Amino acid sequence: MARGQNSFVLGAWRVDPGAGEIAPRVGGGASMRLEPRQMELLVLFAGSAGRVVSKDEIVAAVWGGRAIGDDTLASAVSKLRKALGASKQDRYIETLSKRGYRLVAAVGDGIAQSLAARPASNGPCSADAAKAEALIIEGLAALKVPLPANLAQARLYFDAAIEADPGSAAAQAGLAETFMTQSFAGVAPAAVLLPAAKNAARAATALDPNLAAGFANLGAAILLGDRDFAGAEEALSRAVGLDPAYAYAHRVRAFAHLSIGRFAEAERAARTACDLEPFSLMARSVLLRVLTLARRWRAVIAESRSVIDRAPQAPEAWSSKGWAHQALGEEREALAAFLESLKAWSVDDADRARLLDAHANGGFEAFAAATADLFESQSILFRPRPLDVAMLRAAARQTDQAFAALNSAVERDDPFLIALPWLPGLDGLRDDHRFNAVVERARMVR
Repeated sequence: MARGQNSFVLGAWRVDPGAGEIAPRVGGGASMRLEPRQMELLVLFAGSAGRVVSKDEIVAAVWGGRAIGDDTLASAVSKLRKALGASKQDRYIETLSKRGYRLVAAVGDGIAQSLAARPASNGPCSADAAKAEALIIEGLAALKVPLPANLAQARLYFDAAIEADPGSAAAQAGLAETFMTQSFAGVAPAAVLLPAAKNAARAATALDPNLAAGFANLGAAILLGDRDFAGAEEALSRAVGLDPAYAYAHRVRAFAHLSIGRFAEAERAARTACDLEPFSLMARSVLLRVLTLARRWRAVIAESRSVIDRAPQAPEAWSSKGWAHQALGEEREALAAFLESLKAWSVDDADRARLLDAHANGGFEAFAAATADLFESQSILFRPRPLDVAMLRAAARQTDQAFAALNSAVERDDPFLIALPWLPGLDGLRDDHRFNAVVERARMVR
């Protein structure tokens, strides 16, 4: 393990990969050295952002692709769990039969760190506060896997934490982040979620004016709900000032800057988040989005490769790589990357073969049209975004269908519409008289 690799927080531990050690975040306990393979496993899981890591991916990353038995892998994971002190009530790594493993503990979360920093309470309400903190930790773990069911569960945890301890700023901040994540996932109307996120974030900042997570979520809610860059930047600057190492605040700040076309500032913020959370796929996803909007295609390809090296089944990285190759006229590489992204989304071999046939018969336009058809005909494998469908329809030169998908995205108030003026995938629509009307309805950040 290379020296100097950034440390990070994982649940109750601070992990130092360079030193090969973990240490308790509270209580002043002694650090503990992990075996090199245990640390490599831990780093791999920490960088998985809550997704399922397959056996093949683990073997490739930790054993260099050498053939090992299932017992060897299970034993290594068991030893890591034991080192972390996991129990049935406090699991760090979840086993999913025939699929792989998934990290369920919170990684580097500013809310969790704020809990660790709070002094122990000796008053009559200490039991309620302890109950609230336990619920908050469960909520943060659910947020790490932002599927609709997990987000609904996270909301229940944070609501219960607030009921147990109405004075918990961390619970309000967690609830605000849940509402924001639900908005990004499109699981409920933004008109309901964004005001709720703003109210919870304001409650968090009122209860604890020194909680960075409260101001970071307030900035996100102002950005998406009010489309107010100045107000969002004020809150985000406050969050960064309170905790310069809070990566989530830098990620939101990157999103804010790209919403008004400040790509240099957005890239700086995104790279800061990546430096603070080097194993976070979410941080890398924000950086890829910034580079794509800035049309820095070679940088997009390089960054996509970096993500794929760590997480071969990351669909957004493959998709970003595909659009970059397509923009550069490298259609063969683009097609290969798009097919890999669909494979990562669990699109089966038969459907991918049909898409490949469409390309063989009609080129990339036919491939894009067939992929859009696939997206719109299913919602089981993944939840297709109308904005993604619009870009595929635009690539297929199906202009009317592209605008229909764009209008659907506007009706849903898709948060990624704040980048609408710069989205390269919609270039073919910009000269159409309908495009400016869509931009106006989408409410750009001012």
